[in-house]
Amino acid sequence: MTKLGLDRGATDDAVLAASELATNALTHSGAAAPPELWVWARTTPRPQLLITVYDACRASWPTNTPGDLLDDHGRGIGIVDMLADAWGAHPSRSICTGGTQGKAVWAAFPLPGPWPDPRTTAPPMLAARHLTATLTARGITNTAHRHGRGVSLVTIPLGSNEETNIWIEPGHLSYTLPNGTRHRRPIVDLHDTTETLVQHIETQRGTR
Repeated sequence: MTKLGLDRGATDDAVLAASELATNALTHSGAAAPPELWVWARTTPRPQLLITVYDACRASWPTNTPGDLLDDHGRGIGIVDMLADAWGAHPSRSICTGGTQGKAVWAAFPLPGPWPDPRTTAPPMLAARHLTATLTARGITNTAHRHGRGVSLVTIPLGSNEETNIWIEPGHLSYTLPNGTRHRRPIVDLHDTTETLVQHIETQRGTR
């Protein structure tokens, strides 16, 4: 975290939030898959450190209920809400167990600028292969990628005969979801983009 420019206080806040999220996951998660801790940085909507805990239980969702932060139980999300810029939860899939369905609970912390280093990027072909492999490992099958001169295309099935194309060019990627929302993000946001796509797929499946 210090390499991202976080001072000691901000680092302590992030570590405490991670501990609270992990404790909640261990307390409430099902036995389908063990909880997982994910940490990455993103630039959109602004430079942030994202701490996420996955668990395989969708029957229980976190809420920030009023209470005494000194209580021994039920205070975890209240602490996260107090420490983080923002927090939330959404349907997701495991990274480590072949895409077991579950949920991701996350907390975001501001990163001081300037970030990222403009040299922090990857060639389009490498980014496309990484995106395809990551989605496949998480159970999103039939994902395909093609490559041209200076651009790569990843096609992702979204279900119900829908798909989306991720155009990856030097320095950035772009895509449009079936609901018409357009996204353009730097390649350094590839991890966060992957999670956004998994969230969309799982949310759509939950509404059918």
